[in-house]
Amino acid sequence: MTFNSGKKDAPKRDDDIVIIGMARTAMTRAKKGAQAETGTEAMLKPVLEAVAKQSGIDKAMVDDIVIGSVLQSGAGSTNARMAGFLAGYPETTCVQGINRLCSSGL
Repeated sequence: MTFNSGKKDAPKRDDDIVIIGMARTAMTRAKKGAQAETGTEAMLKPVLEAVAKQSGIDKAMVDDIVIGSVLQSGAGSTNARMAGFLAGYPETTCVQGINRLCSSGL
C-alpha cells in the first residue's frame, strides 16, 4: 500500500490511494428519531449513490468502500455490503465497516 502525499512532484502510481468522495446519513436520535425503524441498507443506499454521483466515477472502478458505523455488530459490515449491492456497486468492490463510536462518522 502506498500513499501519495499530494506533493506536486510525486510520481503517480497504479496503486495510489484516492478518496473520491464522502457522504453521510442524516443525524437523528438513536432508536427514537425519524429513522428509528429504517434499515441500515435503506439509509446507506442513497449515501453510496451520492458518492458515485458527486465523483462522477464508474462504480466498477471503485475497489474499496469504508463505512463508519456506531454500535452495530460487526461494525455493520454485512449491512454495508448489501447497501453497496443495492447502490449498484459490483461484487468485486470490497466493503469494510469500522466502529469508532461517535467519531466513526468523521
